[in-house]
Amino acid sequence: MAELDNIPQTQSIDIARVKVEESLLTNITELNNQLGAIINEFGQIYIRKKEISEELIRLDEILERAEDEFKLTNNKLKEALDDLDDKYPQGRLNLQDGTIQYQPGAPTRKQLAEAQAQQQSPNGAPSPFKVVKE
Repeated sequence: MAELDNIPQTQSIDIARVKVEESLLTNITELNNQLGAIINEFGQIYIRKKEISEELIRLDEILERAEDEFKLTNNKLKEALDDLDDKYPQGRLNLQDGTIQYQPGAPTRKQLAEAQAQQQSPNGAPSPFKVVKE
């Protein structure tokens, strides 16, 4: 350990100071300012992206409610038209003047659909026989 005591040790550190060229200082300042502006843009983009994402979530919720309302209203309309068809078979409703033309005694659309379903075989394929009225 005595050998360590014989090693010369420097107790002072030399620090030099020089003036940086004005063009280099200007360039570094401009680059630093540009970097700050870019970082600011990143923040603005992040915030805007988050706002858009939240708006998309709200729009999806609105769209889902509108789809549910559309299905409900469409079903109500179908039920009303089915009721009308039961009363006035094969009818054509004129919404302008509130009149309906129909064929008294004709089968309803529901009856036609049931008859068509009965003509098919149990496996869902059409029956080889065709019903013809002459």
